[in-house]
Amino acid sequence: MEGMYFYFFFWSLWIVATFLLKKSAMRTRLAVFALAMISSASLTVEVGFLHVALSVFVLFFFSCYMVVEERPCRPLLMALSASSLAFAYTAFRLLALFDPVWIWLDAQWMIAWWLALVSCLFHRRFAARLLCLALGSCQGEAVYAVAIHRMAPDYVLGSFSFLDAIAISASCLLAWEMIRFLALQLEEKRPVGGTRQP
Repeated sequence: MEGMYFYFFFWSLWIVATFLLKKSAMRTRLAVFALAMISSASLTVEVGFLHVALSVFVLFFFSCYMVVEERPCRPLLMALSASSLAFAYTAFRLLALFDPVWIWLDAQWMIAWWLALVSCLFHRRFAARLLCLALGSCQGEAVYAVAIHRMAPDYVLGSFSFLDAIAISASCLLAWEMIRFLALQLEEKRPVGGTRQP
């Protein structure tokens, strides 16, 4: 069922932001963002010759706002890395369309892992990786929609398939960050030179 991963991820994000995080401006932003994504996912508008899901606008403009507000890295680096990730996304989708033989797993999972890997290659900070993922994938989806418009004029830019891939990729980045955090915690508690630490 398309949209299952998307709804699970963003409902989980809303629950964590609303009930588990400390009161802050970031908590409010995350909760509003999650609700806006959920409520706009099934709504589409026509932009020129394209059918666009409103959630793409929410994701793209919220990510742009966070890049300007939080500055997780240099703006030029973010622009270059997001453009490179957009190219990687479009290339994967076009190769999967014209030469599907090498898609040996579910395409959604393969593109999600691919996007997570590319964002990890460009950035070290978790927030920068997420923002690069969001900006690059939105741009890549737009390029892909334009490229296949003549073959598939009814293609929806930002469909549930796209949103599922983004949710899976963000979940992979989150899982990797949690594993890295736990590894650092265990490294700090490990005895040094055979002595026990309290």
